[in-house]
Amino acid sequence: MTKEDLSVPALSEFTKALNNGDHLKLIREWGDVVFYTVFIKKRQELELPMLYSVEGCKSFLASPDANEIHTALETFVIPEGADVFIKPEPLRELARNAYMLGAWLTWIGAEIIMNQSLTELFGMTALVPVEGGKERLYQARLYSLQGENREGCSVEVRSQYWKISRVSSHSDLEVADEFLIYDDRNSLIFVGQESSLPEARRRSRLTKGEMELFDRWARPCYDFTPLTGGEEKAGGGVIPDTYVRHPSLIDDALLSSFYDLERELNNEIMPDSNRLHLEVSKGQVFAEIEGSEDKGLDRVEGRKFRILFEDHPDWCLWLGGDGLALTDYSDEVWLPKSPGRHPVPECLRLKMVRAIAWILFWKGRELGTHVSLVFGQFAGVRPFRPDNLGKIFHPDVNDIRFPLLAAMPCGPHKVPVLIHGEVPEGYVVEVLEDLKVLASDLPCGIPRRDSLVLNGMVHFGSMCVPIVIPKKAVEFPDAWYTGVRTSNTQLISDFKVFLSDQARGKPALDKDPGNSGAVIGICLGFIAFLILLFLMLG
Repeated sequence: MTKEDLSVPALSEFTKALNNGDHLKLIREWGDVVFYTVFIKKRQELELPMLYSVEGCKSFLASPDANEIHTALETFVIPEGADVFIKPEPLRELARNAYMLGAWLTWIGAEIIMNQSLTELFGMTALVPVEGGKERLYQARLYSLQGENREGCSVEVRSQYWKISRVSSHSDLEVADEFLIYDDRNSLIFVGQESSLPEARRRSRLTKGEMELFDRWARPCYDFTPLTGGEEKAGGGVIPDTYVRHPSLIDDALLSSFYDLERELNNEIMPDSNRLHLEVSKGQVFAEIEGSEDKGLDRVEGRKFRILFEDHPDWCLWLGGDGLALTDYSDEVWLPKSPGRHPVPECLRLKMVRAIAWILFWKGRELGTHVSLVFGQFAGVRPFRPDNLGKIFHPDVNDIRFPLLAAMPCGPHKVPVLIHGEVPEGYVVEVLEDLKVLASDLPCGIPRRDSLVLNGMVHFGSMCVPIVIPKKAVEFPDAWYTGVRTSNTQLISDFKVFLSDQARGKPALDKDPGNSGAVIGICLGFIAFLILLFLMLG
């Protein structure tokens, strides 16, 4: 129930609750309040909020007072023919859309800008009454899963991760439950795979009220795709399929889901090497092989590498966090030495697609979380020296069998690794997780074993990452390549965010202060609003 016909709480109550950190009061009293929002119609069936630029972030314009919106519109120059109108929407629905689209919400006439923290608070939380006059706080994050139906076909399933907290009489919160919910309508999903969904629940087993919450949070957001160059795709066009499946050391029967992800990555991220550039820049780096005059920790002149995307100038992908010293160049190094932009060989494109696919595939097993990658995540495609090898390893850029996800048994642990290639001593692998392992649990036959051990432990992920291990120390567990995981759509979406973050050189949410009240009181009189009508009317 919305409060369009009821009195709106005073603005002073909003700011007081926000400044006091009383988020429950904000949700309880303001979530259903109707805000009037500036919308624009491009054609009969397409109505969207007008976007404004506020300090570099896109923002909706809204107010619980329709007169404030009318007054604001009088100060803007509206292009002739623009079909602009004012539409009422509950604050929780506006906030949900803003949060999901990465936008802010500007409250006209109140000198308030709601950043991502506030839009998440209003849009993705709910207070639900329970017996005894008490309340429960529901907080949701949206995900999707990749599973199989009864026919064995891959299906993408909407899901949400819920945290439910008890609310005490003093407004204190106590977490009562956390679980993943998946939408089991329209198909029989995860047949025979329920055990791979620990702590997961079906939508059909929720209470009626919880189903309504699930459906509210699962509703599609405003779709700006037709306004940002996606009209051809929205009109039924398809992304060209340039994918070619390459062999693997693992049985193809286990890799159906992996190949699906690799195909989508290939087509959406790197479909054409002619649209990519390898940028080489000068920099100070650590040498892989120390010279006799080196002091070990001194940086030397070297080259750094990143891939640029012609169709996405806001993306970039670094090949390793540090680079390659000039002293480490040899006839085996295929990377250019001269600074500037160079073509991306097709073999490098294929190698990168496979490396990205395997890392995302592994990360996709962490249900209910977004993909977290680190700077230099893809160092394995360039020359590097494994920690227990006294020479540089040169990955064979033409051998698309690698990299490859595998397990290295270490006592009770199965340590996830990427195999980057072969040397006479065995496989060169990169450990994918931070993990401490007893030295006695290391596989037998590891070269220069003592160089990896500190105080009886091996600290994977902190002190050593790439190492050489015997081929017999590698396993390929069937369960790692099948079963339920995060959907391809979400994995690729998270990876696009990573590419944008690398281009900016800072965290994705750097513009958004960490607390809900950090942007309160920004005076709109000092903010330059740029109406993005060219997006709407182009």
